[in-house]
Amino acid sequence: MSEEQNQQNQVREAADLAAHFDVTVEKARELPFAEGQTLIWGEAFKMDSWLILMQPSDNPQQPEPFFGNVDGQGWAFLFTDPMHAQVFARNNQLVTPGGQVLIAKMQVDPMINWLEEIEKSGLYGVRFNEGEQGWFSPISNLRDMQRYVEEQQ
Repeated sequence: MSEEQNQQNQVREAADLAAHFDVTVEKARELPFAEGQTLIWGEAFKMDSWLILMQPSDNPQQPEPFFGNVDGQGWAFLFTDPMHAQVFARNNQLVTPGGQVLIAKMQVDPMINWLEEIEKSGLYGVRFNEGEQGWFSPISNLRDMQRYVEEQQ
């Protein structure tokens, strides 16, 4: 497979994953709240990894994770796929001077452990796929939610 074909496959896979989560969120909105949340979080916890935007910095070798403030609370902005991350980053000027979006990928359980450590410093929650198709949770609820959706499956 050529490099170009490989890139096209990666783009297609990212677009398919983005569409899958957009459809899942739409389905969840049609369900009673608890069922909808179980559907969305069940899909999120099935993933191998979650993505977090890295904020461009003066030192390109040391980008920092992007944390934002919404309603006076600190949030980690996480993504299920590169498409959602790219859109958010470009809409919020989180690009390098060369126009690149920096995204880090971390396996789900280590990501939750890391977030729980940062929570001790005042980070409140996570916002997935921020925008019309997004959802959120306090960090303190992530492990309980993970256990709950695993029990439901």
